[in-house]
Amino acid sequence: MALIRSSPDIRAADPTKSLTAALLTFEDTLTNKQKQQYHASTVKPDAASVIAFVAEIDAKNNSTSRRCVAPRLCTFLEATQQFSSVLDTFVSSNPTLAALIWGGVKMAILTASNVASYFDKVTSMIMAIGKSCPTYQEFGQLYPGCVELQRALCDYYAAIVNLCIKIIGVSRRTPVTHTLTAIFVPFESEFKSELNDIDQIAKDIQFQISLASKLALEETRKLLEHERQDNTAFRQLTSKFQKKTEKEHAEAKQLRTNQMKREAAKLKSRIRNNLSSIDHITPWKQAIRQRVPSTAEWLQQEFLFHQWKDDLDTATLWCSGTMGVGKTVLMANVVAQLHASRKDNDIISYCFCRADNALTLSARSILGSLARQILDSQIENAEHDSLRVLDKDSRDLDVTDVIDFLLSHLQVGKTYYLVLDGLDECDRAEIQMVARSLAQLCDKRVSDFKIICAGRPELEKELWRVLTPKYKIQVTERKVESDMDLYIATILSRCLEEEQLKLGDPKLIMVIVQALREGSKGMFLWTRLFIEELCEQNSDDDILKALKDLPRGLSEIFNRKLRRIRDRTAAKEALKILQFCGVAKRSLTVMEYQEALSLFPGQKSLDRGRFPNDIFRAVSDCCGLVFVEEEENTVHYVHQSVGQHLFTSRHPHSPEFDMAKVNQHLGFLCMTYLNFTDFKRQLTKVKAGSSVPIRPVQLGTLPVYRSSSFTKRMAQKLLSHRPGLQHLSGAELAKRAQEALGDMESSRLEREIQKRDFQFFNYAWTYWINHVTDLDPETENMMWRLFCQCSKQLDHREKSNIPKAVQWLVANGNYSLLLYYAMHHSHVLTENVKREILCNSTIHKRYRFTKLIIQQTNTSRETLKHGLLYAAREGCNTLQAAAEGGHVEVVEMLLAAKADVNAPAATDALQAAAEGGHVEVVGMLLAAKADVNAPGTNYGGRTALQAAAEGGHVEVAERLRHAGAR
Repeated sequence: MALIRSSPDIRAADPTKSLTAALLTFEDTLTNKQKQQYHASTVKPDAASVIAFVAEIDAKNNSTSRRCVAPRLCTFLEATQQFSSVLDTFVSSNPTLAALIWGGVKMAILTASNVASYFDKVTSMIMAIGKSCPTYQEFGQLYPGCVELQRALCDYYAAIVNLCIKIIGVSRRTPVTHTLTAIFVPFESEFKSELNDIDQIAKDIQFQISLASKLALEETRKLLEHERQDNTAFRQLTSKFQKKTEKEHAEAKQLRTNQMKREAAKLKSRIRNNLSSIDHITPWKQAIRQRVPSTAEWLQQEFLFHQWKDDLDTATLWCSGTMGVGKTVLMANVVAQLHASRKDNDIISYCFCRADNALTLSARSILGSLARQILDSQIENAEHDSLRVLDKDSRDLDVTDVIDFLLSHLQVGKTYYLVLDGLDECDRAEIQMVARSLAQLCDKRVSDFKIICAGRPELEKELWRVLTPKYKIQVTERKVESDMDLYIATILSRCLEEEQLKLGDPKLIMVIVQALREGSKGMFLWTRLFIEELCEQNSDDDILKALKDLPRGLSEIFNRKLRRIRDRTAAKEALKILQFCGVAKRSLTVMEYQEALSLFPGQKSLDRGRFPNDIFRAVSDCCGLVFVEEEENTVHYVHQSVGQHLFTSRHPHSPEFDMAKVNQHLGFLCMTYLNFTDFKRQLTKVKAGSSVPIRPVQLGTLPVYRSSSFTKRMAQKLLSHRPGLQHLSGAELAKRAQEALGDMESSRLEREIQKRDFQFFNYAWTYWINHVTDLDPETENMMWRLFCQCSKQLDHREKSNIPKAVQWLVANGNYSLLLYYAMHHSHVLTENVKREILCNSTIHKRYRFTKLIIQQTNTSRETLKHGLLYAAREGCNTLQAAAEGGHVEVVEMLLAAKADVNAPAATDALQAAAEGGHVEVVGMLLAAKADVNAPGTNYGGRTALQAAAEGGHVEVAERLRHAGAR
């Protein structure tokens, strides 16, 4: 497959001009052998091609690398594949371009992989490029008909091809030249020109996307105008008008074509999101990165695995193993190998449930993600009418609907592989729903399903209750023995090379290896954590002492690390990271942690002075219990068992790891953050007119992320001017500091500060309400005020979505939001909503919801009957709830049924009625001999008279005094 060189006239209006030229230059730089390989690999990629290529790269480097670095390429390769999938639709596009650009990228990466040290740097560079790559999500609905956006995208990938040319050129150097170049020309400098081009074009694409969005709106307006004119009843049939009409019809036809393409792209995106919006690839990437090359391959050599894979019928394979034996990495490699050996009729889907990603822990999300992956190619290839049907049928699906939708679109003759890991992290009810759904898929036998699932032994009872696995493999110490030997050798070698492990006597390494082999018991996690412990020792004697006192199991090694954390410089920040890691609804980035760790309840504004100056030291001081994911820069527990231990086991810091308290505290910080009074950015924050001497170096010691070189340089420059700056007041200091830095560097410093500020906003705005589900306005007054303020902001921004918010609170059992709506927007709590809440058995502590509904004065009699029934079942104090709501008929009915007004559980009924000012109910309770002076157990010990007085209910107070209240 080769390109034909176009004439200048043809290429002038062609948006693919630069890309075509770059690919021709690329081919010219290849050797004859490389050209043969290049043309052999030029196949248009699909979504599965990305993982297949990543698996190919890692398999190729098994013997030369200590890390699986190919997953770094995934994000970039995904973006390239997405671009390839739409390139054929560009104006004048050569049908071979899509395959050629994919082949060129593969050729460059494969060539670079021949030099291990160079390849590590190349993959890091490509990973960084991937973060800013234009994605289909950004341009997919806008590129049809927008030639300038198409041209910008082609220019971008032309720059990528030029980078590939440079990568191949550098790869051809001799080892000596590589070494010398590395000394005299840093890697970053060598590729600076190409990277600058890519960065600049990426910015241009964002500009073109903005213009394309406006163009799409303008084309829609024009099309409506054409249609209006077409519907005009009377026209003059002149020759001039006829020519104009033909031109208008041609324009309208093109506008309709563009609109249909945009509509198709929008429908495809919506159908996929209807099924699932979770990112299924990132958890896989994070798992496969942990694999040491040549490990986690034993499963594919097992006889039962081959039986499962070659079974002519639907089959399930259950892989069980204790915590820390590498099940997740094992499943990640299964996904990679299934893609690498994929046949035309194979469709592979997978889901890795993560404790630190709440979205992956529901049955609906898991099954929706699998369905989206299985049907992805069908969605992509569907025509416009079919897309409309798919869009309609995929809306508002529950778990059962997802399975029905999937079953109705399965293709005969296909083999569907489903890989599941981490279901242990899900609630029991979610596991059971997944199990029933898998059984339903297997029972239909429309196509062959090959399901493989890994988990701890205790998961087996719940997961396979309705579906018995045909094949079972246990992950034992014996099965992973060979992997463990290789793992120990590789990790120790890496630690020695990076000088994390330092030995006086080199022979000690063999003692360490033997001790690790005997102590690991097949647990890779234990091995990794204990090697980190050995790296912390100061002498050979200390290492030997540690080897003689091996921790027994994961709990003991976790506790040792927690004791060490107390002695660390950033112990306070480290413990906060460990706390927030366990309750965050998604993983926080290091920059988000930098702000979150500086917050305190009730804070009024963002205070950079409280930011940890070295957030990575705080992460490091967690003693290996967390790590920073290199691509996303998010912080994670090193294993989910860390979170389980911290929040459920006894250890040196147990009181600080109360799940409910930490969760609510993070919610309080989110609400505090959202109510900051000054979302402003300033160069310096000093009080005008201050006479306190300001040290100029403070202007440079701003908290940093990643590189501190720029900030350090600014600080050093200001420090050199210290004699003239030392005793200036705040306003004058800011002015003189700006003069010393110069306008350009001063502006750059301000931009740096702005980029660092308000990183936590996205998380706080998205998830604050998930953390505060059970507030009590009486005892948590400050938090409740913040909750109401945040809820008002939500009301203001999303007035049209209040019904959806009510649906959300019902589905998620958010009592705080229900209470807010009951107090401020009671009209949205319709009778149907109330009955839905009463009937929802999955709501945690449902009695509180039931009681609140009964207390509402506008609740219908029919709903009250339902409420009383459920309240009685749940032990709710129905008399108190009815009294508080002023429901005379209900109170009368309960009293007629001999409800004891002075029973321990009912002593608050009189106080509740008095506080609500319900005179008639108070009279009924007094007539039933309620103790008028009894202190309320849930009213701060107040009597009914005190409650009436505080509420300003004079008539009620008089009635109580007349009854003997004092």
